[in-house]
Amino acid sequence: MHCHVLPNIDDGAKDPEMSVEMLKQYTELGYIGLIATPHIMKGFYDNTADGITEAFDMFSSNIKRKSFGDFSISVAAEYMMDSGFDILISKKELLPINHNKVLVEMSYLQPSLRPFEQLFELRQHGFEPILAHPERYLYLTDVSRVLAFKKKGCSLQLNLLSLGGHYGKQATQQAISLLKDGHYDYVGTDAHHPGHFSVLKRIELPKKTMPFFEALIMKTKENLDN
Repeated sequence: MHCHVLPNIDDGAKDPEMSVEMLKQYTELGYIGLIATPHIMKGFYDNTADGITEAFDMFSSNIKRKSFGDFSISVAAEYMMDSGFDILISKKELLPINHNKVLVEMSYLQPSLRPFEQLFELRQHGFEPILAHPERYLYLTDVSRVLAFKKKGCSLQLNLLSLGGHYGKQATQQAISLLKDGHYDYVGTDAHHPGHFSVLKRIELPKKTMPFFEALIMKTKENLDN
């Protein structure tokens, strides 16, 4: 429910061939579908809902010709909580994940200027925010600061790459802590290229952590079905 597989639209797959390779890797891991979530970030990835939808339609047609017809693919977006996001909220020009759920992110080094106001506005317009990879934000190492987002009605999404140590020891420790305490609502890969799958394949969790991980997988499915 969080990946960057659409070609040549953000910092994810660079071309259709890379996208196809990523789909092959997903199927090898047992996935039966995905939700593509390209970045929308003012000044960096100035994508629009219409532009992403057009790119997705072309991508889907290409995939069907390559024997991925049974693989379920849909599209949404990952929104940076910047000044451009305010405009999109007011116009309701958003690509949600499954009905009204909107995937959002912040800078890893410093918080957005007014995140809670933006989350409030998002909810006022009938959307449910999901904060991507809270374990990666350097200024949210205190769990109470992470939970402040939950108190504002924001769900939390774990990056599987964090469990594989891809973002460093601190992110891994925070991810396991949040996982064991049941604070996550969703899990996604956030894969950007085929190399990320080698990280996913080497993830090893302690036996005592597996029940929490399995519960999160089921919770993700239930939340996406609702």
